[in-house]
Amino acid sequence: MRSMSNGYENGQAHRIVNGGEFNPSPAGTLGVELEIQVLDPATGELVPGAQRILDACSQEGLAGVDGEFLLSMLEVKTGICRDVAEVRDQLFPLLRRVRNIASTVGFDLAIAGTHPLSRPCTSAVSPDPRYQRIRKRNGWLAYQETIYGLHVHVGVPGAGEAVGLMNLLTPYLPHLLALSANSPFWQGVDTEFASARATLFRPAAHAGVPPHHPTWDDFLRFFDVLKQGEVVQTVNDLYWDLRPRPDLGTLEFRVFDAPTSLSCLLGLAALTRCLVVDGLRRLKDDPSAGLGDPGRHWLAAENKLLAARYGLQAQCLREPGGQRRALADDLDELFDRLRPVARDLGEDDFLAALAPASRFEPGAVRQRRVYRQAGAWQAVISDTKTAWARELEEPAAPDVPAGPPERHATAPHNGAAPAPLLVS
Repeated sequence: MRSMSNGYENGQAHRIVNGGEFNPSPAGTLGVELEIQVLDPATGELVPGAQRILDACSQEGLAGVDGEFLLSMLEVKTGICRDVAEVRDQLFPLLRRVRNIASTVGFDLAIAGTHPLSRPCTSAVSPDPRYQRIRKRNGWLAYQETIYGLHVHVGVPGAGEAVGLMNLLTPYLPHLLALSANSPFWQGVDTEFASARATLFRPAAHAGVPPHHPTWDDFLRFFDVLKQGEVVQTVNDLYWDLRPRPDLGTLEFRVFDAPTSLSCLLGLAALTRCLVVDGLRRLKDDPSAGLGDPGRHWLAAENKLLAARYGLQAQCLREPGGQRRALADDLDELFDRLRPVARDLGEDDFLAALAPASRFEPGAVRQRRVYRQAGAWQAVISDTKTAWARELEEPAAPDVPAGPPERHATAPHNGAAPAPLLVS
């Protein structure tokens, strides 16, 4: 997994590298990016306070905190991690520091896929040129992007493996969404969706479930057509739920709602890592599996919509001509299959936070429960501010150092020293 910073300032980051080659990474390394809401402490409403928080973080020398599309949004991200335990050890102290800094400049922070009450039309878009292009292209609808997600990068060793894994794992995107679903409310209304965010996120035509590409060359041809037509400039303009990052040497899973529960976040990172490592083992045993099944791929888009609507109770059809079954049941079967992989990787304790899926309470279910018990939006907002903060208190994590994280001991496959900076 590569640094995001090499080449970023001269405009080369996030581009398909010359010739379409894929920069290899140690398989199974990972990084996490979490989008966080910036709130007015008095009202609990979203406010455009991100820049003041970023300025204060810069003065503290705190790396791993960035702005995002809206000024009511922060992105907190880890460096390159060997496993989920290292994600926790980087992320928890970073969240603690950012929360404290935000408080000193007059803001609260919350984590959820949407804010239950705020009106998006009151949001302010970041002045970053890329975000301004999105605003101009999408007009008023750009402000419906007041949504918050979790992105998980996992290192892969090459281009063939990257596209093969996309074909193997795209059918599981609905499962990942259903576990993370945490956006039932929108502008003071129960949307009846588990993840309203998943349906609201449409910044470009190329968003959602990725199209089926049997080989890396097929993907490159697709990208070249779009780039030559000035539809996209970089890989970041492909807003897929799962996309390759050849510059970083990763697959980026972007389907998740931002989870209020940090144990859920770590469980999702563990599940994602296990899926990738298991997929790599399957590709090694049978390289033809990487061609994927177009029928399962086509069904994934419908299953994702069902997962957004009904969460773990969605009745999905995963195999052409197969029988519908609840995502929770399918997930419990998946957990059983991945448990040996999780034990091999030391991720079984983190994965256990999600299992069994039939008894797991996703964030959307929790938000509805909190509202119906209290009968007040402020109770929901308070929970999205405090639930994750309580998890930071135990187990205590070491203080995050100022400046970039330390280098990894593990070297990439090309023998170069791993980049210490942050994924994006």
